Amino acid sequence: MRMILSIACLLVAACSPPKPPEEERRPEPQAAAVVQAADAYKDAARAAVANTEHAAAKEKAALDAATR
Repeated sequence: MRMILSIACLLVAACSPPKPPEEERRPEPQAAAVVQAADAYKDAARAAVANTEHAAAKEKAALDAATR
């Protein structure tokens, strides 16, 4: 009796459709955030250069005016 029952269970298990594989989850792209952060650093560096050049030009003008 046990043998018949186990054979019947095997037949039912063999006839049931297989489960589909789980969907692969890939990480979300983060390139936009990285580009935005890099652009912010570049803009800050450009602003620092511009401020330094402007301050140097003002100082040079002040020195030129004082020597005349």
